[in-house]
Amino acid sequence: MKPLGFSLTTATVLGSLTASAQITVELADLQMTSGVQRSFLTHQGNLTVVNGLIMGTGGPFQWDFSAGVDDETYHYEILPADQSPFSGPFAGAKLTELRTVDSDGRTGWTFFNLTPGGRELHGFHDPAGNPTNPVTQFDNPVVDYPATIDYLDSWSVPASYPTSIDIGDLVVPVNVGVTITSFVDGYGTLTLPTLGTVDVLRINELSLFDSVADVVGTPVQLGQSFVRSYLWISEEYGLVAQIASEGGTQAPSTEFDVAARYLRLSRFTPAPTPIRPIIRSVDYDEEGTAVTITCTSVEGQNYILEVSDNLRAWQSQGDPVQATGATITFLNNLILFPSAERYYRVHRLPPN
Repeated sequence: MKPLGFSLTTATVLGSLTASAQITVELADLQMTSGVQRSFLTHQGNLTVVNGLIMGTGGPFQWDFSAGVDDETYHYEILPADQSPFSGPFAGAKLTELRTVDSDGRTGWTFFNLTPGGRELHGFHDPAGNPTNPVTQFDNPVVDYPATIDYLDSWSVPASYPTSIDIGDLVVPVNVGVTITSFVDGYGTLTLPTLGTVDVLRINELSLFDSVADVVGTPVQLGQSFVRSYLWISEEYGLVAQIASEGGTQAPSTEFDVAARYLRLSRFTPAPTPIRPIIRSVDYDEEGTAVTITCTSVEGQNYILEVSDNLRAWQSQGDPVQATGATITFLNNLILFPSAERYYRVHRLPPN
């Protein structure tokens, strides 16, 4: 899939290492939940020489991306889709990833869902890629990242979307068919600029774009174009690096020397710890007159226990308690008249 405006930088790669574990990357490892933030170092120019960086297939390899051109930074943040002003065409998407270019503030948006089968991609809003028609909305959502990814896995994703091109004063509708073929062709370790060394899998992704224009009702083939993209993914951070080829009418070589896109992860902020408390256990004493409730919490925040016999009327039990760790415990020993049913809930209190 065409990523949103990735630019270029440089790095060095070392050769094969001794044993490096082949990891399995699951959907949760890709870190695509609301609140996750990433920054990638890249390059303001159009092309970067990547001679010798990609290396061959197999492994284990050691890719050292700790040094390189870093005159541009792309910031990414995952948000609920309804927080984007451009979510209208993507009504089925619940999440969006906002990209902000550090040097000029330009933005782009990716819309998607997380499903049992993997990441379900709905499309993009990217004025940098197409100022006239910035919306890329797939006719049908596609799963571009499966729920589980292992070395030597492969998958193919067909997609299509409408767009347009300007020919003089005429806006010509264009239908683009895309076939994305992915193969996990390498593994090893990758060293990042500030985040150390992580075990990675490498995905070799070849995208074929086949465009047909509708010129006053007559279909006109605009030809095919290819882009090859290498994506390095880890269990800790998800996507940690990318090198993508220039577009061309022939499939790029598996080891190209010049890249149109090269980025390296430099900062990662995980999703905030959920502030909604979840009750983990409810324990009764032998007489049935006292109950101990344990629930999840965030250190330093205040919580209060509430009790009901009918799920309609709720009463607070005791004073608020400040959490000192990842769990908090309440003791309800005021059960003077036990009922057949009794329900508990825990509320987080707003800061003072």
